[in-house]
Amino acid sequence: MSTVTSIGIGNMGAALASALLKASTPLTIWNRTADRPQVKSLITQGATFEPSLLAALNRSTTILICLLDYASIYSILTPLLSTTPTPLTGKTILNLTNGTPAEARAMASHLRALGASAYLDGAVMVTPQLVGTPAASILLSGETAAQFEAHAVAALLAPAGAVHHVADEVGAAARFDVAALASMYGMFTGAFMGIALLQKGPSGEGAKAKAKPVVDQVVVPMLKALVPYVSLLAEMVDREEWMEDLGNPLAMQLVGVENIMKACEEEGVDPSGLGFLVGVMRRAVEDGFGKGGVAAAGRYMSKE
Repeated sequence: MSTVTSIGIGNMGAALASALLKASTPLTIWNRTADRPQVKSLITQGATFEPSLLAALNRSTTILICLLDYASIYSILTPLLSTTPTPLTGKTILNLTNGTPAEARAMASHLRALGASAYLDGAVMVTPQLVGTPAASILLSGETAAQFEAHAVAALLAPAGAVHHVADEVGAAARFDVAALASMYGMFTGAFMGIALLQKGPSGEGAKAKAKPVVDQVVVPMLKALVPYVSLLAEMVDREEWMEDLGNPLAMQLVGVENIMKACEEEGVDPSGLGFLVGVMRRAVEDGFGKGGVAAAGRYMSKE
């Protein structure tokens, strides 16, 4: 019996498998495309490649899944469901596929109905290149803390990163993941707008100006200084402290953001990335929160 069967050898799946192999974890791997470079690399590192998914599942009591999406999981497992007992009977499933809280809950119900004894849904909070480094962390939810300990999941995945069981509710890790990614991609949106504005600067001979020197000198230091501000915003939204301005009233900030939009229009840059934020800031000002803080814009994010 192999200790772990790893299903899905894409960039993240390969990084996770490689980290386990470096810790001498006996590992069986399965991937729909057998001749991928990542598969060949893992075989060289000591993994056992099993071309049959059914055989791969039967080799281990712990199944690590990391595929593109949840639809892919259903797709590969559906042809195996006619067997009795199913190949998931009695297995511990660790699903690190990116998805939503609702998808995590549905998958937990589905795989438990197929006989899985434990299901933990999770997220890897770094890029594949950082798996196995001190920067890596893995969030898992589902099962109780006692069951999590009993299955020794933290020790098993520790070579890949710091492992955290964040909640019994199976959709919690996915919620944490998409919340963090929403913040990241929001930053990217603003960054692309800023880069486009910087490229409009004088460069000579009609070429675009270089954005990176200014980003390194001005933008990145400012973003680093403002990271703790996100925690303050979260605290104010939690407390519904809409009138705490932290020295920057919302009405004043709205003028500043509208200036960004105006500058984009004047310089030939698409300003729509900030369009939604401007809309909710205006709405908050109209509702009487102009002397409050920018956290008041957070009132309008929920659809309730």
